[in-house]
Amino acid sequence: MTIPLTRAPGPRDLLEDLAPALAEVLAPREAARPLPRAAFVDPASLALDAAALFAERWVAVGHTGDLAEPGRWARVGWPGRRDLVTARNADLDLVLLSAICRHRGVPLVEGEGGHLPGLELACRYHGWTYDLGGALRRAPGLEPCHARSELGLRVGSTSSAGPVVFGALGEPPSESPALPPWLERASLGALQRVHVAAHLVRANWKLLVGNFQESHHFPRVHPGLEALTPFASSTSVTPAHGAWLGGTMELSAGNETVSPSGQREGRPFLAAPGDRARVHDAWLAPNLLTSLQPDYLLTYRLEPEAVDRTRVVFAIDVHAGVPEEVIVDGVENLVRFWSTTNAEDRAVCEAQQRGLEAAGPGYRAGPYARSEDGLHAFEAVVARAYLALLAPGSADRRAP
Repeated sequence: MTIPLTRAPGPRDLLEDLAPALAEVLAPREAARPLPRAAFVDPASLALDAAALFAERWVAVGHTGDLAEPGRWARVGWPGRRDLVTARNADLDLVLLSAICRHRGVPLVEGEGGHLPGLELACRYHGWTYDLGGALRRAPGLEPCHARSELGLRVGSTSSAGPVVFGALGEPPSESPALPPWLERASLGALQRVHVAAHLVRANWKLLVGNFQESHHFPRVHPGLEALTPFASSTSVTPAHGAWLGGTMELSAGNETVSPSGQREGRPFLAAPGDRARVHDAWLAPNLLTSLQPDYLLTYRLEPEAVDRTRVVFAIDVHAGVPEEVIVDGVENLVRFWSTTNAEDRAVCEAQQRGLEAAGPGYRAGPYARSEDGLHAFEAVVARAYLALLAPGSADRRAP
């Protein structure tokens, strides 16, 4: 009996199917329609995201607080990959490596992070050993004819801005990671991390960004936030380049910051003088959400693990001059507040994912509301990146 061989639909097929709907996303907001359902539920969309949105650009891969001393390493979340790590080497440089042995493919590290006291990565199988620059140092049994220089770990590029470590595969992008002006003005050189936690959201990572890009949902989803930064006071900031998209929320009368009391509770200002009456949010393409409060910085690093699963690494940084007693008392209040808020976002994004999966292929979301201009701007960035893969010379180079 002959068994027919068929090719399963892949990212290229999905891209071609999506193309007509993507053009609708790029219309002016009043006439535009959101990204189609398949962009959030089709398993092939994760490889499409990797090619269109994560390739050839700076991606948030870590936090300097995890890599403070030589030998520290942390795993990187990248669509479709679990081999990448960041590390601090003996020269105090940050590096991005593929931590898979080049001999027989055994992982060189386990877990999400740790410390390598010998400043090297050693394979437990046959003893191949690499320094934290990726160079092969010891290879028992390797024939002299084989060039060790060709057997090092694949190395990417790194950069940093404030507490965030950025990485890029292949050649580094020509420009440094782009920051919105309020982060450029803030005291990011004087930060200390006071909280970090990772949680899993059973939803597509683009739904998390879309939720972040609008505050239309505050009155129903976030009563605590609505009381401090009312939805009606929100504005969007959408620069033409699309490397970041932002927005502001005015603090309600009598409040100094977003906290249970509405007060800074002894924390010095982190925002520049002209930025202290409001909250400044920004999505830094492709996977970092930032929220600059007057006295602290929130970062959310999104690590897509599957089409319907995103690991979120959440951190709070305050000014390095905060006294210890202020950290113990005031930061605990912040952690409780944001743990509640993050759980509210998690629940609504997971509900959206379940709804899109249940709706079937004929479902198409309704038009954008006036207050969803930030959401429209984000989905337009995605649509343009997808369509760019269909341009001559781009598809063969980047599309899976």
